Amino acid sequence: MAAEASAPTAFERQATGLVREAGWWDVLVYNVNFISIGLMAAFLFNTTIPFYPGVNVYLNELIAFGLIIPLSLVFAMFAAAMPRSGGDYVYVSRTLHPALGMMSSFNNTVWWFIYGGVPSAFFARYGLGPFLRTVGEMSGSGTLTDWGNTLVGKRGTVIAGAILIVVLCAVFSKSLRLYFRIQNTLFLLAMASILLSIIVFLVEGRGDVVNAINSTFGSGSVSGALKSGSAQGSLDLRNTILPMTWLYLELVFNQSSAYIGGEVRRASRVQLWSMPAAALIATAILMLLTWSALHSIGFTLWSGLGNDFGASLGLSSTPVYSEIAAVASGSTILGIVILGGFVFWSYTWLPGQILNASRNLVAYAVDGILPRQFAYVSDRTHAPLVAVWSVGIGSIVFLVLYVYTHIFATLTGIFGFILGFCLVSIAAILFPYRLPDVFESSPVRWRVGGVPVMSIVGVLSLAACVAALVIFWKDPYAGLRNLDDGSRYWWGVIYNVGIFLSGFVIYFVARAVNRSRGVDIDRRFKEIPVE
Repeated sequence: MAAEASAPTAFERQATGLVREAGWWDVLVYNVNFISIGLMAAFLFNTTIPFYPGVNVYLNELIAFGLIIPLSLVFAMFAAAMPRSGGDYVYVSRTLHPALGMMSSFNNTVWWFIYGGVPSAFFARYGLGPFLRTVGEMSGSGTLTDWGNTLVGKRGTVIAGAILIVVLCAVFSKSLRLYFRIQNTLFLLAMASILLSIIVFLVEGRGDVVNAINSTFGSGSVSGALKSGSAQGSLDLRNTILPMTWLYLELVFNQSSAYIGGEVRRASRVQLWSMPAAALIATAILMLLTWSALHSIGFTLWSGLGNDFGASLGLSSTPVYSEIAAVASGSTILGIVILGGFVFWSYTWLPGQILNASRNLVAYAVDGILPRQFAYVSDRTHAPLVAVWSVGIGSIVFLVLYVYTHIFATLTGIFGFILGFCLVSIAAILFPYRLPDVFESSPVRWRVGGVPVMSIVGVLSLAACVAALVIFWKDPYAGLRNLDDGSRYWWGVIYNVGIFLSGFVIYFVARAVNRSRGVDIDRRFKEIPVE
C-alpha cells in the first residue's frame, strides 16, 4: 500500500460514487459564497462600528485578512496534495493520528449542524424580511412592509429558514451540477447588488441620502439615529483588533472547497489558488464598500443606526447596509435589485455547511467510523442522500433552537473551529516529514533553504490561530461573556471544548466496535482514502 500511496495515480481511484463535477469557476464562487461579502459588510456596519468605539475599520479588515491567509494556504496546499472530500479529516488523520483527525473534523461537522440554524435564520432576518419591508416603504405598500416585519419575527424566521433548508437538500439530492448552476447565477445577482450599492454611495451626496432616509422612514429619522450614534474617535487599537472576530467568522471559510475535494476537477491546481484568491477578492470588495458607505453616510450615522437597532427608522431590527443603499438610490427598481441580491448573501453559508458536513459524514463512513449507510451515494444522481438529509434535518432542529433559545450565539462556535484549525496547522508542519512519499509526489513539494514551504506556512498558521483564539477570548461580544457584568459564560467554553474532544472519543468507540466484528479500521488510515 505504501507504494500505491506514493504514486500520483493513487489520487485517481474512483470508489465512493462521488464524481468530479466542480470546475474552477464553481469552486471560486463556492469559496467566496461561504465567506459572504454581504454578511461581512452587514456585521461591520451593524456591530463593529456601533459597539467598538475608536475602531479603524480598514485596519480591522486587514488584521482579519492577515490572520486567515496562512490557514488558507495550509488548506490550499493540503487540498492540492490530497484532493479528497472530507477536508481536515483526511489531512489530520493521515498525517498525525486517526483519532486527532476525527477530533478536528467532527468538531467542524457538529458546528456545521448547529450553524445550519444561523444562516437559515439570517435568510429571513437579513434577507427576505428587509427586502419586503424596505420595498414596501419605498413603494408605499403597507402589506409588503407588514410581511417583512413578520419575517424578521421568530415564527417567520423559522418557517422561511426551514423551507430554504428543504429546498437546498432537494437540490443537492438532484445533483451537485444543478446546485452550481443555481449558485453561479445568483452569485452574479449578489455581486451586482454590491456594485450598485457602491455606486449609489459614491454618487449620492450625504444630504441626498439623509433626505431619502427621512422621506422613506419619516421626518426626523436621521436626527433620531444621530442622537444614538458616536462620532469616529481617536484610534483605539484594542477595539480595532477585537472585532476581527466578526470578519474572521466569514473570511476563514474561504477554504470551504477543501471539504468537497473529491468533486473538484483538476483539484491539485484549482484548490491551490482558489482559496487564497477568494479571501483576497472578498476583502478587497469589502474595503471598497466600506469606503463608499462611510464617504456617503459617515461614521456617526452608521453608529446610530446600529445602536438604536432600527428604532429611529421605525423598524423592528437594525437596517442592513443594502436597505440604506436601496433607499438612497431613490428608485424602487434599483432598490429591488440591491435588496434582492442581498437576499442571496444572507444565507450563503448554508449550502456550504450542508455540503461540507455531508461529505464529512461520507468520509467517516468510508473509513468505518460511522455506519456504512452514511456513505450511500445514489448511482443516478451521485449524491450522498442519507448524509445530505441527515444534515438538513439537524439544521432545522438547530434553527428552532437558535431562534427560540439562547443556547448558542452567532459567534460562539468559532472558538471550537479555531481549536480544530490549530490541529490542521500542526499537521501541515509535520506533513512533509510524516508522509514524505505523498509530499514529494504532490505539487506543493517546495522548499526554501531546504525547509518545506508547507512547514513554514504551518508555523505561521498556528501562530495566527493562537492569536485568533486570544482575540476571541477577550472580545466581549463573541458570545462567551455576559455583557451585563462581564462574567465568563463558562458553559459556552465547556461545550466548545466538549464538542472538540468528542471526536477523539468517537474514534476509539468505533475502533472497539469494529474490532469486536473482526475489522481493523487502523489499516484504512495507512493510505490515502478512496474517491
